[in-house]
Amino acid sequence: MENPLVKCSIANCEYWEQGNNCSAEVIMIEVNKHADRPQPQTKDGAAYDSRHQDSASGITDTCCQTFAERKH
Repeated sequence: MENPLVKCSIANCEYWEQGNNCSAEVIMIEVNKHADRPQPQTKDGAAYDSRHQDSASGITDTCCQTFAERKH
């Protein structure tokens, strides 16, 4: 399966590209209750944890952990 196009409107993220596209190699989306949990795995500086599964009741229960503030 080819990687899907990931859209993102957070323009101050290191991975944001024109057209509201995400250029990160790994994208980690987590439930909010785990947002502050340390992430043990990394790829190209992006931290993630793919060792567990959670359930979300809707969009507002999730967050993108791939976000890295763009340095100018």
